[in-house]
Amino acid sequence: MSSDADSSSVDPRLASYLAELRQHYAPKRRLLLVQPPQFLFDAVNLDVIRRRGYYAYPPTGLQWLKSALAPKKDIQTAICDLNLLLLQRLVADHAFLPENWLTLLDQQLERFQPSVVCVTGLTVYGDLFSPTHPIAATLRHLMETGRYIVMAGGPTVSNEITGYLKSGLCHLVVDGEGEDAIQHLVELLFDEQVMTAATPNIYFSPRAEKVPGDVRPVKLTGNLTESYADIPVEQYCRAGCLNPYSRMIGQDIPYAVFQLNRGCRCNCAFCGVRPFMGPGIRTHQLAPLLEEVRYLVEKRGIRHFEALDDDLLANPVATAAFLQGLVPLRQRYGITWAANNGLITNAITPELLELMRDTGCIGFKIGIEAGSTEMLRRMKKPGTPATFKKVAVLLQQYPEFFVGGNYIIGLFGEETFGQMLATFRLAIELNLDWSTFSIFQVTNNPGSLSEKLQAMSGSATDFIPTKSIASRNLQEDSSLPLGAELFGLPHDTVPGRDLLNNIWLTFNLLANYIGNKNLKPGGDAAKFVRWVEAVRVSYPENPYMSLFAGLGRVVMGDREQALEHHAACCAILGQSEVWNHRFERFGLDELVKNFPQNDVEVYRGLEELFERYRLMVSA
Repeated sequence: MSSDADSSSVDPRLASYLAELRQHYAPKRRLLLVQPPQFLFDAVNLDVIRRRGYYAYPPTGLQWLKSALAPKKDIQTAICDLNLLLLQRLVADHAFLPENWLTLLDQQLERFQPSVVCVTGLTVYGDLFSPTHPIAATLRHLMETGRYIVMAGGPTVSNEITGYLKSGLCHLVVDGEGEDAIQHLVELLFDEQVMTAATPNIYFSPRAEKVPGDVRPVKLTGNLTESYADIPVEQYCRAGCLNPYSRMIGQDIPYAVFQLNRGCRCNCAFCGVRPFMGPGIRTHQLAPLLEEVRYLVEKRGIRHFEALDDDLLANPVATAAFLQGLVPLRQRYGITWAANNGLITNAITPELLELMRDTGCIGFKIGIEAGSTEMLRRMKKPGTPATFKKVAVLLQQYPEFFVGGNYIIGLFGEETFGQMLATFRLAIELNLDWSTFSIFQVTNNPGSLSEKLQAMSGSATDFIPTKSIASRNLQEDSSLPLGAELFGLPHDTVPGRDLLNNIWLTFNLLANYIGNKNLKPGGDAAKFVRWVEAVRVSYPENPYMSLFAGLGRVVMGDREQALEHHAACCAILGQSEVWNHRFERFGLDELVKNFPQNDVEVYRGLEELFERYRLMVSA
């Protein structure tokens, strides 16, 4: 036993519980690491799946667990990315039914014959105990077989630790990072000597007992290169996507991910990063990380990357050194990358932007969240409207990037319409390429997420409300204000969920389509079109995306493609009274009937539409 792992570092209750499991299951030294599907089955859209519009992220968390266990040569581990397997099957086999997805897990279990199964993943925060929730369904299926010791972890599980254990969905839960915990658990299960210290982020038994002590952050060493032997990373682009950025550069371009930093400097009240990762940031060693990226590019043919960091610019010196290391790969292989998570604005400098440009960055989001100074203070968000405006002015000098701002409405279930309107006004003033509006969700209330959700709204759906519905079309309540009518709401109104959906739709249409800077004189219509056509992959039944992609094509002088988009818009409107009603309320019906012939007509038509709202927005 190592010097830092004496008998007092092994929790006797955990050791006793694992001894019971060992006696009951007689486990072999075989662990299967499972990533469940990353979407909710209640809102599955097969058309979007077959268009490769669903998320297909490599299982980075599981890869780090596999790497942590790699020194234990007598332990066999394998990764099962059930999300990838299911998407691949649904894309290739139209007769396969999504509800049969657990048969794919059974095949992997039969092939590998594990004794321990570890399940971790990130999914939408819906009803976490629903029979159809992918994490709960995976765990329930494993427990019902009675053949496996079942461990669970990841951000979703960490929000309902007690519920998962007391409901009998698993034997153990790891809260937060899992590398140290899984090493300790494996030694307790299989080894006579325990060489690792107890990790206090382990919960166990139906009583949800916890190992005592203070959580220690995982030390970042090595890289994931060897773990990719289990991961068919070249095939992910054939099954899904990372986000619209990965689709912008071409759906057949093989992609992967990298991560420079774990954690975040900030402690925003709406965010679950710090509760999961701990305070502050830790930076990966540059040499191993660059070795991993080179391996993916040179040996596996990867040409596009997504930065997984929640705070990519936390360490400017390390960020600059990492980007310098990417320059040769950009020059030789033409790699690209994007950062959809959102950069912290106060770390953006001209020097970093130039390095980002030189390494093939095609775009990124920045975290703004709110325009109300009161809400910014409440959420502990670094930055003010003034600092956001300063960064936005700087970003106008780098038009090659597609830059979006991240905004949240409905904050804490208590935000007033007046405060939301301040956010909308700021989005218009910043004049970025895109404004990503999302609806507030609870993601950082460990152990009682279900109770918190019931108090707020009864349930959670996707951050983007259209993704919570199979058709990806919002349901219409004609009694609620929409479009111009919304701006007559009293500013002290606290909107409910249905009204929030209408506010989201109105803000989205005005900021991103009718008022988009790239559909104005001097804008970059081609950049706008690439983004909207990429987004439309996931929304084939959305007519305004087709209409505005067509308008962008008109500005570009591509009349043929413009008319194809216009025809697609008309086809959807011809089958939907709801969409016709919405187009009338926003004045879009005139653009459909009198489709512009040239860029001047597009500019004039959109300016006239937006002018109808300008006074109401500024009031």
